[in-house]
Amino acid sequence: MPVSSRLNRLRAKGSKQRSACPCMAASPRCPMNPEPMPSRRNLLRYLLAAPVAAGLPALSSCSSLPIAHRLDIASGEDGGMYFQFASLLSNALVDHGVAEHSAALNTQASAQNLAMLAENKAGLALALADTVDQYRKDSAPQAQPMALGRVYQNYFHCIIRTAAGISSLQDLAGRTIGTGAPGSGTWVTGQRILRAAELKNRGIAPKELQYGYVAGLEALGKGSIDALFLFGGLPVASLSRLASTMDLGLLDVSAVLPQLRERYPDLYDRVVIPEGTYRGIKSVETIGVGNLLMARADMPEELAGAVVKLLVAHADQLVPESSAGIQFLTPETLVSTGGQPLHPGARKAYQELHG
Repeated sequence: MPVSSRLNRLRAKGSKQRSACPCMAASPRCPMNPEPMPSRRNLLRYLLAAPVAAGLPALSSCSSLPIAHRLDIASGEDGGMYFQFASLLSNALVDHGVAEHSAALNTQASAQNLAMLAENKAGLALALADTVDQYRKDSAPQAQPMALGRVYQNYFHCIIRTAAGISSLQDLAGRTIGTGAPGSGTWVTGQRILRAAELKNRGIAPKELQYGYVAGLEALGKGSIDALFLFGGLPVASLSRLASTMDLGLLDVSAVLPQLRERYPDLYDRVVIPEGTYRGIKSVETIGVGNLLMARADMPEELAGAVVKLLVAHADQLVPESSAGIQFLTPETLVSTGGQPLHPGARKAYQELHG
């Protein structure tokens, strides 16, 4: 069977898995499924026991030279899920002989990460699928990055001060909100949500402050903004700390999902942030976007393949300790990249993993 057919079959399988439970919730029980959702520990146990991992071609061993001298990862703000995942991945790249040196680079997230990749300031980059999609449309063909895989789910948080009296997206009209660092995935998706909700019209538009999540949470804590947009895995540790000190809520933004899907196919999922993720905050539906691990198109195929095989074979080493969200570290889900093309070396690796 041709490689493209195999990959299409894998993507279809991944899509069926997602549609079986649209919320992709990490709660003890999924509202669409009476069976308990697997815990993070059980998921890791499954990954370790999966036959595909046992049959993986060996990665570089201590007796051979690493494939790359240096392979740094453009990630995100210190303390965020991007940075935590990248730190674990950089350690694994060195420990398993893929790279001689690797470090997680502190950045303002998606757009900056892709720019650093294009400028050869990083060998790998984490970025939200919708930001990657826009970046590829805006960049020259020779500068377009390629995906190695989708690594975990990001959850859009619209965090509100309970005292602000906000209960719907329309209540953001005229309010002061933090919309993410300039060019970040949070900012890109947040702008699309505001447009879909028709909140960019003159006269009702909220006052937007482009805060990253650290500065934004600080402003929210001081009461200088009424709401904050934030994209992250579950839970966001800094938000957990703030929620333990003041009354916060999460706004359901899923009403604009049909408009987003119509304009931007294959990029957005309906997901749930379960009750108990943050102190005192009830379960809420929101929008999910896959986080992709990206590489330059000119990355050697051997190196791209080695990174993919590491993601699968050592999945248990790549889940941040605090993570309660959905991880995509199996071949069936890694290939579901929201329509973003796979690096040729990654395609070959996934073909090998499935025989």
